[in-house]
Amino acid sequence: MHIVLLGARAEVMDELLDLGHTLTVLYVEWNRGTAERYADRLAHIGFVPDFDVPELAWSVLLHLGVADEVDLVIPCHELAMVTAGFLNRLLGLEATERIDVRMAMAGRDKAFQKSLWTAHGVPTARCTTLTTTPLSAEELDKALVGLSAPYVVKPPSGGGSRDVRVCESAADLFEVLTTTPALRHAVVEEMQQGREWHLDGVVVDGRIVHFVVSRYMAPLRETKNGSTLRSVAFPPAAHPELYATATDFAQRAVTALGGTCGVFHLEVFGEPGSFTAGELGWRPAGVFAPNTSRHTIGLNPWVAHARLLAGEPLREPEPVDGAVYGFACLPVKPGAANGVTQDDVEALPGVVEVLMAVQPGQVMRDMVTSTTCVALALIRADSIEDCERAIDEAVRLTHELHDRKSA
Repeated sequence: MHIVLLGARAEVMDELLDLGHTLTVLYVEWNRGTAERYADRLAHIGFVPDFDVPELAWSVLLHLGVADEVDLVIPCHELAMVTAGFLNRLLGLEATERIDVRMAMAGRDKAFQKSLWTAHGVPTARCTTLTTTPLSAEELDKALVGLSAPYVVKPPSGGGSRDVRVCESAADLFEVLTTTPALRHAVVEEMQQGREWHLDGVVVDGRIVHFVVSRYMAPLRETKNGSTLRSVAFPPAAHPELYATATDFAQRAVTALGGTCGVFHLEVFGEPGSFTAGELGWRPAGVFAPNTSRHTIGLNPWVAHARLLAGEPLREPEPVDGAVYGFACLPVKPGAANGVTQDDVEALPGVVEVLMAVQPGQVMRDMVTSTTCVALALIRADSIEDCERAIDEAVRLTHELHDRKSA
C-alpha cells in the first residue's frame, strides 16, 4: 500500500518499510530531521505547519500529486489523529472504520470525552466548557455552578500540559482566563486528588489485548512547579491484582469512547479500585513510556500502532526479564548553556538508555511543557521502590551536574 504518515516516527517508518509499503511522510518543523534522514527510502516528504488542520495536509498531498494515489493515512502524533480520520474519509480510504472521526475526536477533546465517560458511568472529574473569555466575574460564576475549587483549566485539546493552569479560586481563574489568549476556549474541571497513573494498551476488535500499568511519581501538573516528569512501570507477573483492576477500568473507558482498534494512553487518578479517569489519547504515550512498555511487556506500542492501523497482524511480544523499568525527564537549567553530556547521563546509577534532548552548548528553555528536559533516561531496578529511588537520584545528580557544568 501507499501510506501517508502524519509525522516522522522512526520505528513506524522502519516497520512499514520492512513490510513492503510505500511511504509518503508529512512532517512538522520539530521532526524535519527524522523525515530528511529517511528521504531516500520514501516516495515523498512534505512540510505542514500543524498536524491539527486537515486542509494543510490535504493541500500538500494535492501539490505532491498523490492525493488520488494513497491507500491509507496514519497519524504518528496525537494532534494528527482527527486530521487522519478526516483525510481517510475525504479520500475514501479503507482506514475510515479504523480511524473513525467521532472516535478520534473523543480522544482529542477533553470535555467531549468526559461527557461520554459520564454518560457511560466511568468516574471522571466534573467540568464545564467555556467557548469564549467570560466578560465578567459574575458570568464566570454562572458557568462554574456545581463545580468546587481548586480548578484545573486547560485547552480542549493539546498535550504535554501546555497552557494547563491550577487555580485556587474563581477569582484566580478569572485572572488566568482574561490574560491567557490560549485559554479563550477552555475546559475548567475540578482538580483531581491522589496519585496519577498512566494505563497504556492495545485494542483489537474493541478489547484490550496488551496492557501496561505505570505510575507517575508526581502528578503531571506538578511540572508547572519545577517537578520533572518521572514514571515507573509495574511488571504484570508481580502485580496480578493491580492489572486485573486497571484493565477492567481501562476497558470501560475505552468502550465509552468507541475505541475498537489501535493504541491508547489513559491517565487516571486515585488508587486501584477507585480510579478516576483524567484524559485519554488514541496514541502511544510520550517520551520514554514506549521504552518501559518494551521492557515490561515486550511490546513496542508504536510498532503496534503502525501495524494495527495498516491492517497488519500484531507481532508476538518479546520475552522480558521481569525487572522494573522507569524513566525520567531529567531537569533543565533554564537560560543556561547545557554542559551535561550523554556520557554524564549514561554514568548515572541504573541508567540503561539515554536520549539527549538538549545537546551540549545549546541553551535550555523554561519548562513550558511536562516533557521539557535535558535528556530522557530509562532506568532499571529490582523493585518499584528501588526504581523510584534511582530515578530521584538521577534527577538530583543532574541538578548537581548543571551546577558544575552548565552556565
